[in-house]
Amino acid sequence: MASLVLSAVGTAIGGPLGGTIGGLIGSALDRTLFAPTVSAEGPRLADLAVQASSYGQPIPRLWGTGRIAGNLIWSTGLIETKTTTKQGGKGGGAKTTTTTYSYHVDCAIALCRGPIAGVRRIWADGKLFRDADGVQRHAEALRVYPGSEDQMPDPAMQAALGAAGCPAHRGLAYVVFERLELADFGNRIPNFTFEVEAQASATVASVIEELCSLAGVPFLDAARTGRIDLAGYAVARPASIRQVLEPLRSAFFFDAAEIEGALAFFPADGTPVARVPAGELGAHPFGSEPPPLELRRTAEAELPRQITVQHLDPARDYQVNAQRARRSTSPSTADLSVDLPLVLEASEAKAIAERMVWLQWLGRDTVTCQLPIAYLHVEPGDKLVVLDGEGRARTLRVTRRELRLPGSLLVEAVTDGAAALSRIASAAPAPVPPQEVLLPGVTTAHLLDLPLLREEDDGPHLLLAAAGASAGWRGAVLERSADGGATWERLADLTEAAVLGTALDVLPPASPHVWDRASSLTVSLLDPSDTLESVSEAAVLSGANACLVGGEVIQFRDAELVAPGTWRLATLLRGRRGTGDAIGAHGPGERFVLLTGSAGNARLALPLAERGALRQWRAVSLGTRAEDAPTISLAWQARALIPLAPVHARGERNGAGDLAIRWIRRTRWPAPWSDHVDAPLGEAGEAYQIDIMAGSSVRRTIATTQPQALYPAADQIADFGTVQPAVTCRIHQLSERVGRGAALEVTL
Repeated sequence: MASLVLSAVGTAIGGPLGGTIGGLIGSALDRTLFAPTVSAEGPRLADLAVQASSYGQPIPRLWGTGRIAGNLIWSTGLIETKTTTKQGGKGGGAKTTTTTYSYHVDCAIALCRGPIAGVRRIWADGKLFRDADGVQRHAEALRVYPGSEDQMPDPAMQAALGAAGCPAHRGLAYVVFERLELADFGNRIPNFTFEVEAQASATVASVIEELCSLAGVPFLDAARTGRIDLAGYAVARPASIRQVLEPLRSAFFFDAAEIEGALAFFPADGTPVARVPAGELGAHPFGSEPPPLELRRTAEAELPRQITVQHLDPARDYQVNAQRARRSTSPSTADLSVDLPLVLEASEAKAIAERMVWLQWLGRDTVTCQLPIAYLHVEPGDKLVVLDGEGRARTLRVTRRELRLPGSLLVEAVTDGAAALSRIASAAPAPVPPQEVLLPGVTTAHLLDLPLLREEDDGPHLLLAAAGASAGWRGAVLERSADGGATWERLADLTEAAVLGTALDVLPPASPHVWDRASSLTVSLLDPSDTLESVSEAAVLSGANACLVGGEVIQFRDAELVAPGTWRLATLLRGRRGTGDAIGAHGPGERFVLLTGSAGNARLALPLAERGALRQWRAVSLGTRAEDAPTISLAWQARALIPLAPVHARGERNGAGDLAIRWIRRTRWPAPWSDHVDAPLGEAGEAYQIDIMAGSSVRRTIATTQPQALYPAADQIADFGTVQPAVTCRIHQLSERVGRGAALEVTL
């Protein structure tokens, strides 16, 4: 007869227990249900560990919950995204063009026969890709199809294959990944494994009933194993139903027998069906004298000393675990290993190993006897209590029954080992380290158009400070749009996080010329693991602990941790690097950016042609969609090149009414005052323009190459009609690259 092959249902595990199911079942059912399958083996522990991508792959069948690799059934192939980064040029130094490529794919992976209740966790190359709450990364969308008979085709597959060429895969549970980013997987589809939950809770009885129904074999009493819960069992290769049942029989200790043309399943701890007194043993025809009992005992050296049970441990994310049971005193040296491709807690597997060892030793006696025809109701799988001549009871489990004429039964049995089934055991847990899906999250980015902070940064540039609040943040990509967001240009890769935060209070005004010892500032850092440190006043004067608060650059001497991630800064220098105009402009919730000692601040060289142009910018976290990144609008002014406003202006008049204007220039360079005579100029040449103001209008502009100018009385009369008792003027230092610097407005 042809064997029954389950397309996804499929080492015989019964060996260490002695005997097989087939030995208890009549030949007709044996041929139907347990006929050999060509080139087939029973389920293996590693059957569902590696993802496949091949035609004709069997569809797994799952009961309970298990971890399944699945089979790749559709893919778009690698989709390439080309990104060109341009830096420098046009005043920003040598122009550099860098082209990078990234890849993503849309794909579908078949899981098992449906319907299923759902997919819990997903692993990619062994790392958690999606947690039980549905938090995932690296994919724009993930759709789970449970394998119902009315499910519709996936829209992404349908768009690629066409409406006529896209099946709905009804009856097949599968998942579809849309825009699966491959950068973290070596630009290939990773080996996915899925924690899949079948449609309903399973018992050994429900599996037996399903298998017998598939084979069209009548069965009885399968519900007697209904109290045995099945946490998880998956079969991923073609196999006879016998091969599918044997791991269950080995783990849960039941047998099967044919009763009047139907299968009956018997737990090993069943109740005896008859009690046989010594006088009814050895029933025989007249003239023969068989012994009451024939006893054969397996030699101890042939019994196992140790049995190792290998199983799938849910505490180890369904990876293989092993539990051992050993007989302490035994002449045997045989160690056996049993593979059970079942989901078992470690203590369950330990108890199974203990029971297996004890069953081998308790059931090592084989008994043959002849009984009167009155015991015709005794079937294979039943238990008998047999009394010897001294009244001692022996419980036997019938393995074979044969009718002998003229009216006796030949019964073969083994010593019952049900007492071993009550053994329990505990095993030390061996869980895998917990994994967490660390999402990149949104990048917090600050574009800083600041005065020159370092001498080596002289040139047109923009500073970028970026970081992520999520533990999964691994960097970002800075992009810029010159057409209102229609197209974007990749400018820089950010791999390190800056030290960012938020001010929790408002800085009061203070002098930029002396230490501010009265004020303090409390800041909350974006990443609580970041730290700030106190330094000496000499270190502050040498440039340490510079930070940006709102629009003011300050320096701090003291940093005190007042709460996790929260610091109080005190002993301050205010209005540094020409930001004195921001001292009185503070408000609540201002940005805090550490400027020195932070590796995450990037310098972006820009061409001077970009000065004043409104552009859109965004910092896209690696592993996220660019469309999800917030957009920043900024018109860059090249503030690092703008000369600082002069200071200490004064005016002197002569007898004719001429006004001599003098001032002291400042340098935008952070270079030290090394010669004690003058600060570095920092420009190609020294030049100034002085606007003579009449309200908000300019009456005259005076140019000079020295920090002084003369406004003659004649010019005053020409501008105002009379010599002015007070003149308001704006004094600018000039830059060859950007023109006028910041103005000093003064009335003299």
